[in-house]
Amino acid sequence: MKKETIIKPSKPIIVKGILGCMIKLNKNQIDYGNLESKKELKGFREQTKRHITIVGDKTLTKIENVLNKFPVSERKNKIAKLKSILKNLEWKFLQKDIYLINKKKYLGDRKILEHRKSYVRLIDMPDMYYFYHKLNILLKTHISAQLPHITLFTKGENPSREYFGISIPSKAAFKKLHPKKIKI
Repeated sequence: MKKETIIKPSKPIIVKGILGCMIKLNKNQIDYGNLESKKELKGFREQTKRHITIVGDKTLTKIENVLNKFPVSERKNKIAKLKSILKNLEWKFLQKDIYLINKKKYLGDRKILEHRKSYVRLIDMPDMYYFYHKLNILLKTHISAQLPHITLFTKGENPSREYFGISIPSKAAFKKLHPKKIKI
Protein backbone atom coordinates (compact mmCIF):
# COMPACT_ATOMS: atom_id res chain seq x y z
CA MET A 1 0.00 0.00 0.00
CA LYS A 2 1.35 3.44 -0.87
CA LYS A 3 1.21 6.09 1.80
CA GLU A 4 -0.50 8.50 -0.63
CA THR A 5 -3.60 6.29 -0.66
CA ILE A 6 -6.63 7.94 0.91
CA ILE A 7 -8.17 5.56 3.43
CA LYS A 8 -11.82 5.81 4.41
CA PRO A 9 -12.22 3.81 7.62
CA SER A 10 -15.33 2.89 9.55
CA LYS A 11 -17.11 5.51 11.66
CA PRO A 12 -15.92 6.24 15.21
CA ILE A 13 -17.34 4.13 18.02
CA ILE A 14 -17.86 5.21 21.61
CA VAL A 15 -15.69 3.04 23.84
CA LYS A 16 -15.68 4.93 27.14
CA GLY A 17 -17.89 7.40 28.95
CA ILE A 18 -20.11 9.73 27.00
CA LEU A 19 -17.72 10.57 24.18
CA GLY A 20 -14.46 8.58 24.46
CA CYS A 21 -14.15 7.26 20.94
CA MET A 22 -11.90 5.71 18.34
CA ILE A 23 -11.92 4.33 14.83
CA LYS A 24 -11.02 0.67 14.48
CA LEU A 25 -8.69 -0.26 11.62
CA ASN A 26 -7.84 -3.43 9.74
CA LYS A 27 -4.21 -4.32 9.16
CA ASN A 28 -4.66 -3.86 5.40
CA GLN A 29 -5.56 -0.19 6.00
CA ILE A 30 -2.10 0.55 7.44
CA ASP A 31 1.18 1.06 5.59
CA TYR A 32 4.00 -0.26 7.80
CA GLY A 33 6.69 0.87 5.37
CA ASN A 34 9.71 -1.40 5.76
CA LEU A 35 9.43 -1.53 9.57
CA GLU A 36 8.53 -5.20 9.73
CA SER A 37 11.97 -6.09 8.37
CA LYS A 38 14.04 -3.61 10.38
CA LYS A 39 16.53 -4.74 13.05
CA GLU A 40 15.32 -1.93 15.31
CA LEU A 41 12.14 -3.90 15.96
CA LYS A 42 13.89 -6.42 18.21
CA GLY A 43 11.59 -6.93 21.17
CA PHE A 44 8.77 -4.88 19.64
CA ARG A 45 5.38 -6.37 18.96
CA GLU A 46 2.84 -5.33 16.40
CA GLN A 47 -0.11 -3.40 17.79
CA THR A 48 -3.06 -5.76 17.40
CA LYS A 49 -5.78 -3.37 18.55
CA ARG A 50 -5.31 -1.10 15.54
CA HIS A 51 -7.15 2.19 15.90
CA ILE A 52 -7.14 5.96 15.67
CA THR A 53 -8.09 7.71 18.90
CA ILE A 54 -10.55 10.55 18.38
CA VAL A 55 -11.26 11.36 22.04
CA GLY A 56 -8.82 9.76 24.48
CA ASP A 57 -8.95 9.46 28.25
CA LYS A 58 -7.34 12.80 29.16
CA THR A 59 -9.43 14.69 26.63
CA LEU A 60 -12.59 12.85 27.67
CA THR A 61 -12.06 13.95 31.27
CA LYS A 62 -11.79 17.59 30.15
CA ILE A 63 -14.94 17.30 28.03
CA GLU A 64 -16.94 15.60 30.78
CA ASN A 65 -15.86 18.26 33.30
CA VAL A 66 -17.14 21.01 31.00
CA LEU A 67 -20.36 19.18 30.16
CA ASN A 68 -21.12 18.56 33.84
CA LYS A 69 -21.41 22.33 34.34
CA PHE A 70 -24.46 22.50 32.06
CA PRO A 71 -28.03 21.74 33.16
CA VAL A 72 -29.03 18.14 32.34
CA SER A 73 -31.21 18.97 29.32
CA GLU A 74 -28.58 21.26 27.78
CA ARG A 75 -25.84 18.68 28.46
CA LYS A 76 -27.87 15.95 26.71
CA ASN A 77 -28.46 18.26 23.74
CA LYS A 78 -24.73 19.06 23.43
CA ILE A 79 -23.78 15.39 23.68
CA ALA A 80 -26.30 14.51 20.96
CA LYS A 81 -24.88 17.25 18.69
CA LEU A 82 -21.30 16.04 19.23
CA LYS A 83 -22.27 12.43 18.50
CA SER A 84 -24.06 13.57 15.35
CA ILE A 85 -20.93 15.41 14.18
CA LEU A 86 -18.83 12.28 14.87
CA LYS A 87 -21.24 10.12 12.89
CA ASN A 88 -21.58 12.44 9.90
CA LEU A 89 -17.90 13.16 9.18
CA GLU A 90 -16.04 10.99 6.65
CA TRP A 91 -12.85 10.52 8.72
CA LYS A 92 -10.66 9.93 5.63
CA PHE A 93 -6.93 9.98 6.17
CA LEU A 94 -3.57 9.94 4.43
CA GLN A 95 -0.59 8.21 6.00
CA LYS A 96 2.44 10.37 6.64
CA ASP A 97 5.77 9.82 8.39
CA ILE A 98 6.74 7.14 10.92
CA TYR A 99 8.39 8.07 14.22
CA LEU A 100 10.03 6.22 17.07
CA ILE A 101 9.03 7.44 20.51
CA ASN A 102 11.24 6.46 23.42
CA LYS A 103 9.60 7.27 26.75
CA LYS A 104 12.06 6.31 29.48
CA LYS A 105 9.82 6.96 32.45
CA TYR A 106 6.13 6.40 32.06
CA LEU A 107 3.59 6.35 34.84
CA GLY A 108 0.99 4.36 32.97
CA ASP A 109 -2.60 3.38 33.55
CA ARG A 110 -1.64 1.03 36.34
CA LYS A 111 0.54 3.69 38.02
CA ILE A 112 3.67 1.62 37.39
CA LEU A 113 6.83 3.52 36.46
CA GLU A 114 8.22 1.88 33.34
CA HIS A 115 10.07 2.30 30.07
CA ARG A 116 8.05 2.25 26.84
CA LYS A 117 8.78 2.62 23.14
CA SER A 118 6.45 2.93 20.19
CA TYR A 119 6.61 3.25 16.45
CA VAL A 120 3.76 5.47 15.29
CA ARG A 121 2.61 6.65 11.86
CA LEU A 122 1.28 10.16 11.74
CA ILE A 123 -1.75 10.67 9.55
CA ASP A 124 -3.40 13.64 7.90
CA MET A 125 -7.04 13.56 9.04
CA PRO A 126 -8.76 16.94 8.51
CA ASP A 127 -12.00 15.79 10.14
CA MET A 128 -10.16 15.43 13.46
CA TYR A 129 -9.52 19.18 13.53
CA TYR A 130 -13.01 19.99 12.24
CA PHE A 131 -14.56 17.89 15.02
CA TYR A 132 -12.51 19.64 17.71
CA HIS A 133 -13.30 23.03 16.17
CA LYS A 134 -17.03 22.27 16.43
CA LEU A 135 -16.60 20.82 19.94
CA ASN A 136 -14.83 23.97 21.14
CA ILE A 137 -17.49 26.23 19.65
CA LEU A 138 -20.30 24.17 21.19
CA LEU A 139 -18.70 23.92 24.64
CA LYS A 140 -16.94 27.32 24.56
CA THR A 141 -13.59 25.66 25.31
CA HIS A 142 -10.06 25.48 23.90
CA ILE A 143 -9.45 21.73 23.98
CA SER A 144 -6.60 20.61 21.72
CA ALA A 145 -7.33 18.02 19.05
CA GLN A 146 -5.90 14.54 19.47
CA LEU A 147 -2.79 14.07 17.35
CA PRO A 148 -3.95 11.90 14.43
CA HIS A 149 -1.71 8.83 14.47
CA ILE A 150 -1.68 5.04 14.36
CA THR A 151 0.49 3.02 16.74
CA LEU A 152 2.30 0.33 14.73
CA PHE A 153 4.65 -1.46 17.15
CA THR A 154 5.15 -1.23 20.90
CA LYS A 155 7.61 -2.34 23.53
CA GLY A 156 7.29 -1.93 27.27
CA GLU A 157 8.01 -3.34 30.70
CA ASN A 158 4.45 -3.80 31.95
CA PRO A 159 3.58 -7.53 32.06
CA SER A 160 0.21 -6.74 30.46
CA ARG A 161 0.72 -6.00 26.73
CA GLU A 162 -2.45 -3.97 26.88
CA TYR A 163 -0.48 -1.17 28.58
CA PHE A 164 2.43 -0.77 26.15
CA GLY A 165 1.13 2.26 24.25
CA ILE A 166 2.10 5.87 24.88
CA SER A 167 -0.68 8.43 25.17
CA ILE A 168 -0.34 11.25 22.62
CA PRO A 169 -3.27 13.59 23.28
CA SER A 170 -2.03 16.58 21.21
CA LYS A 171 0.67 17.97 18.92
CA ALA A 172 2.27 19.66 21.92
CA ALA A 173 2.41 16.36 23.84
CA PHE A 174 3.96 14.66 20.78
CA LYS A 175 6.74 17.26 20.56
CA LYS A 176 7.55 16.79 24.27
CA LEU A 177 8.22 13.10 23.58
CA HIS A 178 11.15 14.05 21.28
CA PRO A 179 10.09 11.69 18.46
CA LYS A 180 12.72 10.45 16.02
CA LYS A 181 11.69 10.29 12.35
CA ILE A 182 12.32 6.91 10.76
CA LYS A 183 13.46 6.45 7.17
CA ILE A 184 11.16 4.00 5.43
